[in-house]
Amino acid sequence: MMSKFRTVLGASLAALGLLPIAALAASDTLLIDSIDVEGGAATLYITPEGQSLLIDTGWPANVGAKDPDSVQRIVAAARKHGLSKLDYVLITHYHVDHIGSVTELLGQFPVGTLLDHGPNRETPAPNAPAAFAAFQPANLYPKYLEALHGHAHRALKAGDTLNIGSLHLTVVTSDGTAISKPLPGAASGALAECDTMKPMAEDGGEENARSVGVVFTFGRARVAALGDLTWNVEKALVCPRDKIGPVDLLLVSHHGAHFSNSPALLHALSPRVAIMNNGAKKGGEPQSYESVSRSPRLARLWQLHFAEGSGADHNTAEAYIANPSATDDKRASLEAVVTKEGAITVTNGRTGFKEDYPPAPRR
Repeated sequence: MMSKFRTVLGASLAALGLLPIAALAASDTLLIDSIDVEGGAATLYITPEGQSLLIDTGWPANVGAKDPDSVQRIVAAARKHGLSKLDYVLITHYHVDHIGSVTELLGQFPVGTLLDHGPNRETPAPNAPAAFAAFQPANLYPKYLEALHGHAHRALKAGDTLNIGSLHLTVVTSDGTAISKPLPGAASGALAECDTMKPMAEDGGEENARSVGVVFTFGRARVAALGDLTWNVEKALVCPRDKIGPVDLLLVSHHGAHFSNSPALLHALSPRVAIMNNGAKKGGEPQSYESVSRSPRLARLWQLHFAEGSGADHNTAEAYIANPSATDDKRASLEAVVTKEGAITVTNGRTGFKEDYPPAPRR
């Protein structure tokens, strides 16, 4: 009876303009908004209780995402969903496309607690040009520390947990370390892909491997978001034994870069739906496309952009791409609504096209 009363009351308030319609629609679901920041990263999570988590903040002003820039797109998304505050902002690592607009964000929109992996671990390359060095973690991290003043802050370690309303977060990697004990639901057997998984020297910079990677539990639903985690730390997560187990939704690592998204990881996670936050000219590489596409349970891969360097054979169909044209970029995002039973609906912000995925059978 109380649930029916809340529904009727919510509908009445929405009709009067006192409650955002988006908040009403998501009253008992988890909303995930993969915001288009042009190959950077910014993903917003909103719980049924209206609590929020933003993972990463995209590029600095007028770099990468422009007209509007990253922080303007993030603030617009938060307001669209009825938020007046971000309860948590998690910086997975200190590369410019992830931490870039955090200072501007803290100056333009209320933020509660900042989360990260602890100190920067990446030193600048010798003799780097001044313009290049300005956007390196060694310069960005001190500015981030200054911006933290006045905000609650927590450095996350592998194995840490956090409840955000009815959303339960478990840190599975942080500062280059993976969890040592398997999560509930992890597979007991070894993965065949582990036998041929060799270390990879390329990592795109030390901070990628330091990414905070998380697994969310929302009722029966499981969502994985691993930042820019690289191949070698992926191996520590799933070889010789998988420590995570299957998930319903995967936010594809590292924008779809080839030195992440190993076949072993994708077999272990076995997502039913995957969302890739690639840019037109960044990420979405054929090797990652293949690993994700061959994941055993995958029903659909969605992309923020058509990956221009990968060709039609290594991009998903246009209906599942938020921004298929770089010359007519709509700056559209992808939104996923997840139920506690594990049903998922993904909507293309450019067209309004949506597709439903039923819950996985109970095991």
